[in-house]
Formats: sequence, C-alpha cells, structure tokens
Amino acid sequence: MSHKILVIEDDENIQLGLKKALEAESFLVEQAFDGEDGVYLAGTVAPDLIILDIMMPFMNGFEVISELRGEGNEIPIIVLSARVETQDKVRGLKLGADDYMEKPFALEELLARVHRKLGSSIKEEVVFGEFRYSLKTSTLRKSDSAIELSGKEIKLIEFLLKRDGQVVSRDQIISAVWGVSYDGTDRTVDNFILGLRKKIGKEHLVTVRGLGYRFMTKP
Repeated sequence: MSHKILVIEDDENIQLGLKKALEAESFLVEQAFDGEDGVYLAGTVAPDLIILDIMMPFMNGFEVISELRGEGNEIPIIVLSARVETQDKVRGLKLGADDYMEKPFALEELLARVHRKLGSSIKEEVVFGEFRYSLKTSTLRKSDSAIELSGKEIKLIEFLLKRDGQVVSRDQIISAVWGVSYDGTDRTVDNFILGLRKKIGKEHLVTVRGLGYRFMTKP
C-alpha cells in the first residue's frame, strides 16, 4: 500500500514539482495551498506524512503545527521554508515538527528524508559492472579503487541509481540535483551526464532521444 503525503504549500510551482517527484516515488499526494485547508485535509485524508511551508495565507505553518499537535495529531511533519534563522527552526521543532529543511532545497535530499521518516527501504549498496556505489557513505569504487565524485555528481548518481531502468527527464534531474528553484539550462545537465559517463562508462547511462536519460545496472 502506498504512503499518502499531504503537501501544504502556497507556491504553485513548488507544489507541481513536489507532486511529480513524490508520485514518481509511488507516493499518493494530497495538496493544500493555505494553512487552513491544510489543517482540514490533515484531519480528513489521513496522510502518513506532511510537508509544510511556513509563510502562507490565512494560517502560517507554525500555527498549523500548533493546531495539529494541540488536537493530538502526531502525523510526521517536515517543514520546508525560506525562514532559515535559528530561532525559526527552533520554534518549528519545539512546536512539534519532526524535521526542518531550508529553501531552496535539493529535491533528492527531501525525498531521502521522506523515505527515512516513513521507514522506506533503500538498498545501501548498488553493484553495476565493475562498480560499487554505497548509498550509506556516498562513495563509488571500481574494483578496489575509489573514484572521486563532486557533490553534484553524488546527488546525480544517487538520483539515477534509485531509478534503475527508468527514463528520467532533464527537468527531473535539475529538480533533484539543483533544486526546484534552479533557473539554469538543460546544457548543464548534459555536461554533468557527460562527466559521469567518463567515470562509469557509457553502457550504464544511455540517452533516450527526446525524453532524457536511463541508468541501467545491467545494460
């Protein structure tokens, strides 16, 4: 049975990006665009987890947390906010949030936190050809030799490994590696793919014309 996630966020673009990403991970997604609607849906659709913005109309995120926890609602809450001062984080956590992430954010990191909170199982090591990648330590090895990866390359390879055999678009890669607010070009993705291919070989990472890329542990 798929987990259900309630996203309470007034930014339509972020809502759209999160919905696509979460559904691609086989989650069911409910959406609220203000705090009042979010509190209502939290009590009616029985989500397994809430992703919550802070600055919203009618009722802000802090008020949402206070309302839900005051009602005895213990649904896990991950705050996603541009309010990044320490006092804001402390306030959110003291009110009862389970986690607090800053905007702009890396989508892959958010998904990892969602999986962890929901207890989803993720393989700790992926083997493909002569390579081994540890999702626990974010290290890539070929036989007994370590292969150096940049921070962006780590995010990219982990995004691809978790979608073995699936076609992923450039937009999905951009959201996962650079964040949903990134306004760069597709060429950046192509350059990173080219660099990663030089390290792991072309046979594992292929272009799907007009659609994007596919990673395959077994070509």
